[in-house]
Amino acid sequence: MYVIKESGEKEKLKLGRLKETIRYSGASESLANKAVRMIKDMAYPGITTREILHMVMEVLREEPGVAQRYSLKRAIMLLGPTGFPFEKFIAKVLREYGYDARTGVFVRGKCVMQEVDVMALKEGKRFMIECKYHNIPGKKTDLKVVMYTYARFLDVQHSGFDQPWLITNTKCTSEAETYSRCMGIKIIGWNYPYGEGLEKMLMERNLYPITTLESINPAIKQRLLRTNVVLVGDLLRKNFLYLKIRTGLHRKLLEKLREEAKYVLSYCVKPGEQQPNPNYRMPTCLSSSSKNE
Repeated sequence: MYVIKESGEKEKLKLGRLKETIRYSGASESLANKAVRMIKDMAYPGITTREILHMVMEVLREEPGVAQRYSLKRAIMLLGPTGFPFEKFIAKVLREYGYDARTGVFVRGKCVMQEVDVMALKEGKRFMIECKYHNIPGKKTDLKVVMYTYARFLDVQHSGFDQPWLITNTKCTSEAETYSRCMGIKIIGWNYPYGEGLEKMLMERNLYPITTLESINPAIKQRLLRTNVVLVGDLLRKNFLYLKIRTGLHRKLLEKLREEAKYVLSYCVKPGEQQPNPNYRMPTCLSSSSKNE
C-alpha cells in the first residue's frame, strides 16, 4: 500500500518503520502496537501521511509526553514564521553539544559585510553556519541553498572560518547532498546524515523546542522566545518567579507549561545508567543540578 507524502510523492507504507519512530518517542511496546494496528486496519491506498499523523497522535496521547515528542518535526516548523527563532534554537542546541555558539554575528567579508546566522567555536575551529528554515511541509532544501552557503563562506573565509555548515529542518535534495560532499560543506538536516540527522541530535539529548508543548499558542510562544526560553528544558532551568515577571504569563499557565515540560522530558536515563533497549537509544535526563538562570 502506498501513502502520499506532504511533497506529493508516493511512498510505500512501512509499518515497521512507523513502530520504530513511535517507540523512539518513548511510547510503550503496547501503545506502539496499538497505534500500528489501528493504521493497518484504517489505512487505504492513497492515504496521506498527514492523516496517519493525526490518527497516531490521538492514540499516543494516552501516555503523557509521547504525542509531543512524536510531533517534533511539526514543532520545529511552528517556531516561525520567520527563520530567526530557528537560528536561536540551533545556537542553543549546539551549546548543549559543547560549542560556543552565537547568532547574528557580523563579519567583514572580502567583498561585503556579512551577517552569519550562527558562528560556532569548538576545539580551536570556527564554523560559519547557515540556517535554512522551512515552514512548508514537504519542502526540501535544494542545490541553490547549498551553493549560496558556499559562496558566503568564500567571502568570509579569510576571517578565520574553517568550514561552512548548513543546518536545515527539512530533508535535502540529492543534488544538494552531492554538492556538499564535493565542496566539504557539512549539512545537518532531517535524517541527514543518515542516523545522525537533526532529529537524532535533538531527541538523544531532550532538546525539544518550546513549540513541542501543546499548551502553547503563538502569543505565548512570542513571550517565551523574548525571554530566551527556546527549549522545553529552559522552562525548568529558569527560576519560576523570573519567568513570571519577564513573560507576564499567569502563574497557573506557567505551572501548566512546566508540568507538561516534565512529561516531555521524562523519557530519559540518568547519566551513567545503561540503555534499557539498544535498539532505541533513550536521551539523557535533564540534569537536576542545572543552575537557575
